[in-house]
Amino acid sequence: MNNSSAGFNPDMRVSPKIVIATLLALSWALILLSQSLVDPVKMESLAVLTTALSVAAWFLESRNTRLGRWFIVATLTLLVLLVHYWLRLPNALAWLAVPTALAAVLLNLASATGTVLGEAILLILLSPGGPGGIDWASIGVAMGSNLAILGVMFAAYQPVHNEIAHSEAYFDRAQVLLEQARDRKAELEQALADLASANRQLALASERMAVLRTIAEEAQKAKTIFVAKVSHEFRTPLNMIIGLVSLMVETPEMYDVILPPEMSSDLEVVHRNCVHLANMVNDVLSLTQMEAGRLVLHKEQIDLRQLINSAVAAVHPLAEKKELSLKVEVPDGLPQVYCDATRIQQVILNLVSNAARFTVAGGITVHVEHEDQRVVVSVIDTGPGISAEDVEMIFEPFCQGSGDIWREKGGTGLGLSISKQFVQLHGGRMWLESELGVGSSFMFELPVSPPVGHIARPGYRIREDWMWRERAFLRADQARIADELAKPRLVVCDENGALYSQFAGYGDQAEFIEAHDLDGALEALQQCPAHALVLNAAVPENLWAQIERIRAQIPDTPIVGCSVRQSMAHALEAGATGYLTKPVTRAQLDKAIQNLGKPIKQVLIVDDDPDVLRLFTRMLHVCDSTISVVTASSGEQALEMARSDPPDLVLLDVVMSGMNGWQVLDRLRGDGSTAEIPVLFVSAQDLVERAPESQLLVTALGEGLSISQLLQCSVTLPDLLLTPESKPGREPPRTVAARSVSTGAAQPPGP
Repeated sequence: MNNSSAGFNPDMRVSPKIVIATLLALSWALILLSQSLVDPVKMESLAVLTTALSVAAWFLESRNTRLGRWFIVATLTLLVLLVHYWLRLPNALAWLAVPTALAAVLLNLASATGTVLGEAILLILLSPGGPGGIDWASIGVAMGSNLAILGVMFAAYQPVHNEIAHSEAYFDRAQVLLEQARDRKAELEQALADLASANRQLALASERMAVLRTIAEEAQKAKTIFVAKVSHEFRTPLNMIIGLVSLMVETPEMYDVILPPEMSSDLEVVHRNCVHLANMVNDVLSLTQMEAGRLVLHKEQIDLRQLINSAVAAVHPLAEKKELSLKVEVPDGLPQVYCDATRIQQVILNLVSNAARFTVAGGITVHVEHEDQRVVVSVIDTGPGISAEDVEMIFEPFCQGSGDIWREKGGTGLGLSISKQFVQLHGGRMWLESELGVGSSFMFELPVSPPVGHIARPGYRIREDWMWRERAFLRADQARIADELAKPRLVVCDENGALYSQFAGYGDQAEFIEAHDLDGALEALQQCPAHALVLNAAVPENLWAQIERIRAQIPDTPIVGCSVRQSMAHALEAGATGYLTKPVTRAQLDKAIQNLGKPIKQVLIVDDDPDVLRLFTRMLHVCDSTISVVTASSGEQALEMARSDPPDLVLLDVVMSGMNGWQVLDRLRGDGSTAEIPVLFVSAQDLVERAPESQLLVTALGEGLSISQLLQCSVTLPDLLLTPESKPGREPPRTVAARSVSTGAAQPPGP
C-alpha cells in the first residue's frame, strides 16, 4: 500500500492485469454461451468487442498506467450499456456499479466519485426524453447501485485513510526523530572520538608521569647517596679540625706554649664554627632520612622534666654570658611522656638555643602545661620577634628570617624544620606566636600516653564499630577512619627488635602487632587472625627451622620470613666492641674507654691518615697521660704489631686502602693471640644511617603450595620486587595475588 498527499493509491490491492484477464475470460465465456442464448450473433459480437477492448486496455496499461486504468473503467461502462441495449436484460444497468468499484480499487475514491458523476450524466442523456430512451426506473436502479457501492467504498476506505493519516504523522515524526538520532549519533561519535583522544593524552601523560616519578625517585636516591658521601668527606676533616682546635683551647700546656688571648679567642671562633658545620651535616642527614622515610623513633616512657633540665643546662653558659634569665616552669605531677628521648631533647635544645641566640635583653622561659592526654611545651623569649611574612615560612627547610638580625646570627635554617618534623612523627604539632619588639613563643604538644594496645577483634575482617554506615553518606574524615579500620593486620615476630621499629614508619598502610618469640606470635594469632605472620630471624640459618616449627600450627596464615639485623648488629657480630662516628670528641673517646670496664695501658691506632693518627694520639694522652700509644698506617702493619705486642685496645678505621677495617677485625678474631682484644671502630660512616636490609625472603603456607599458586608467585612477585621503592604513606600499597614464594639465599627444600 502506498500513500501520498493526493489520497489513497490502491494499485497494490488489485492489479489492472487481473481485471483485463477477467474480461478476456468473460469474453470467452460469452462465446461458449452464445449458442444457448436467444441472440447468438449479438453475444458473439459482444465477446469479440470485449476481447478487442481488453487487448487495447492491456496495451495502454503497459504504456501509461493511469490512462490504461481509466480505459478499463470506460470499457466496463460501455459493456454494461451494450448488454442493456443488445441483450435487454432486466436491471442490467445496475452493473454500472462495477466500473465505480473498479475505479475505486484501480484509481482512488475521487476517481470513483467522478465515475459515478459521469455515469449519472450519461444516464440522464440516455433518459426517456433523450436518444437512448432508458426508462427512469432503470436509471434509478443504476444510480442506486452506484451510490450504494460508492458508499461501501467510502466506508471501507475511510479507516484506511485514517490509518494512513496517522501513519503519515508518525512517519513525519519518525523522520524528525531519525534526524535527531543521527545528530545525537554524530555528537556521540564526536564525543567518543574526543574521549579516545583525551584517553590517549591521559595515557601519555601517565607514562610521562611514571617516567618523571622514576627520575625523581632515582634523583632522591642519588641525593641520599650524595649526602652520605659528602657527609663522610666532611666528617673526616672536621674531626681533625675540631679535635686539634679543642686540644689547643682546652689543654694548651701540652704544646709547651702559652697562647695569647687573641689567638685563644680566634681558636674558639674556629672551634665554634666547626662545631656548627658538623651540626649542619648532622641536620642535613636527619632531614634526608626523614624525606626518605627511614628515620625510626625509639619511643619509651621518659620524664620530660629531665629532658628540659638537660637542654637548659646546655644553653645556660650562653644565657649567663649574655646576662639573660633562664626559667623552667614544670608543674608537679607531670606524667611521663611516651616519646623518643633523643629526638625530643634535640627539639627542646633547638628552641632554647635559638631563643638564647636571638634574645639580647630579658630572659627565656620554658613553660610546660598538661592538657588532657597531651603535654604542651612553650619556649618564650623577649627577643626581637618575628614578622608576619616570616612566620609563614619559618618552619621551611633552609629558611631564615628576612631581617638583618637573622643574617647577623647566621645558622642553616634547618633546626626548626627538623624539630617540627620530629614532633609530627610523634603525633604532635608545633606552632609559634610572635610580636615584633615583644618576643616569640614557640610551642609544641605531645601525646602523654602510648598508643592504645591492640584489641583482639571478634573475627577476621570484622569491624569493632558494628553499626552499619553507608559509605556514600560518610564524611571525608569518617571515610578515612573506616579505611584505617580496614588496614591489613600483620603479626611481627621480631627476635632482635630490628624489624618492628622499621615497620613503625609504615603504620598508615598496615596494623603491626609485635611479638618477641614464636609463642607470643601464636598467642597474638589466637586472639585475632592476621593477614600474615612476619618472622624476622636474627640468624638467617635458623629461619627455615622456625618456619617449619610454626607453619603446622597456623595452616591458614601465610608466613613471611626474613632476616633484618640491627644497624649495629653487623659490627657487633663481627667482633667489634663499639663504634665511634667522626667527628669524635675527647669526651666521647674518654667515655668509650671508660665503658670497657678495665684498665687500658696500651692502645693501637689503625688509620691510613697520618693526621688522624696524630690527633687520636694527643686525645688519648689528654684522656690519660699514662697510656702508651702505638700507630699503624695499614691493616697488614696493624696485624703484625697486634701479634707481636697485643694492645689493650684497638682504634680501627673502617675505610682504608688495601685491607679495610672489616678484614682487619676478621683476622684479629681469627687469631687466638688477638681474639680477645677490644676493638672500637672509628669512621666517618655512621652505621645507624644505613637502612636495614634483608638478604632473603621466604614465604610458606600450610602444608604446601599448588602449581597455580607457584605460577602466581612467579608472575606477580618479580614485578613487585622490581618496582622502585616509595616513601611510606605516600600511596596505597599494591595488592599482590601471590601467597607464597622463596627467594634470595638457597633454602632447604620446602613442601
